Amino acid sequence: MLKPRRTHIDYLYDFGDNWEHRLIVTRVRQGDPDLEYPRYLRGERNAPPEDCGGIPGFYDMLAVLADPDHPDHAEIAEWIDEYDPDTIDELPMQYALSRIARRRNAAATRLKRKNTADNS
Repeated sequence: MLKPRRTHIDYLYDFGDNWEHRLIVTRVRQGDPDLEYPRYLRGERNAPPEDCGGIPGFYDMLAVLADPDHPDHAEIAEWIDEYDPDTIDELPMQYALSRIARRRNAAATRLKRKNTADNS
């Protein structure tokens, strides 16, 4: 059972770079039957670029980007192109979760139809 401020979900992404994530359930409420779930509500900050070297590499990369006189600045800036750690691209998350919701809702509809047919 999900309990606000007590349920923590930990997972590890990218075993090589060891990105550890913790999701904390902050509020549980009744779902709206007119909405599809899961759905994206909001996020903070951009995910780090792939293969940046884990947490130490990510912070090193940010330091190099902040210092135009650093010898690796141009190379790192070119590698990450227009990456901005403060800007989150919400569209891919919205799209991915809506695909999951459509599959989930389609499966629930098929199951409901089957149960209705079985009980007739």
